[in-house]
Amino acid sequence: MKCPKCKGKMFTEKFHDYVRVFDAWKCVCCGEIIDSTIVANRARSNNAHLG
Repeated sequence: MKCPKCKGKMFTEKFHDYVRVFDAWKCVCCGEIIDSTIVANRARSNNAHLG
């Protein structure tokens, strides 16, 4: 997978918060992290800007 921010290589990594463990994509070059929640929030934000 290519990073949408810098086009660098991304890999999966496990992350932990207080409630759950989840997998997300992390960019080797810029550190961008993308998971399903981030994708959904960005899509919702883009739709709100469109009207």
